[in-house]
Amino acid sequence: MTTLNFKINEKNYSVDCGVGQEEQILSIVKMIDDKAKSLAKMFGEVDSETLLLMVCILAFGESEKTKTKLASLEENIKNLNQDNEDMEKVNAIIIELAKKIKSLSSSIKNETTLNS
Repeated sequence: MTTLNFKINEKNYSVDCGVGQEEQILSIVKMIDDKAKSLAKMFGEVDSETLLLMVCILAFGESEKTKTKLASLEENIKNLNQDNEDMEKVNAIIIELAKKIKSLSSSIKNETTLNS
């Protein structure tokens, strides 16, 4: 276990984390600190608990928007894959029709040649 010490909006905090997680946690802490400072500028003097609650609400809101967008993108990919499968079926039908047309054309040509 490692103990990380950091500041969010000039208030000191510390948390324990697993070895190797320090960089990721500090990166997240920076994002939280940036958002907290931004909110503090907008709303003026706000106690730390309320400020962090506001950051959490905004972060979860953004997370939900991202989940919705991701679900929409996944649905689009699914539809594109289905469209691709449909196009492959259409292409196979066209190829078969082209073969039949060529065969019929050859038959007609042969009949015409024999009757001449």
